[in-house]
Amino acid sequence: MQIPGISSFLQELESHCGSIAIVTFLDSEGEPLILDLKRQGQRVTYGAEWDIKELFVSKLLIGCQPYGSLILRSFTAEIDECTQLPIKELRGYILKSDGDDLEFEKLPPHAMFACHNTDAETGEPLPLEQSIRYC
Repeated sequence: MQIPGISSFLQELESHCGSIAIVTFLDSEGEPLILDLKRQGQRVTYGAEWDIKELFVSKLLIGCQPYGSLILRSFTAEIDECTQLPIKELRGYILKSDGDDLEFEKLPPHAMFACHNTDAETGEPLPLEQSIRYC
């Protein structure tokens, strides 16, 4: 499907996949979809199955009525000096669909930090995850 909003969003995700990334999508019904992105040269592959990209696009269009959310965890080649683990970049998006097109808004780093480090039920702080860069 060549839909401008979808194409722009896929380009956004792919632009932050240096080698490997993990996508966690939550639709408006609270149903998750988790898949990996792998860069091979200029090409980014979605998941292990050949048709997963089409399924992902379909879920974005249908599942974001009225809203959905997506977390992109990109693995970098940088190593955290304290943990000796690869640094992961974390990005969050709010998605909206009318069934034919997709709009997206990237969360600012401070909002992503707050969401990722706060217990959704209690509002209490969670232990900080190591080797994370909020983008």
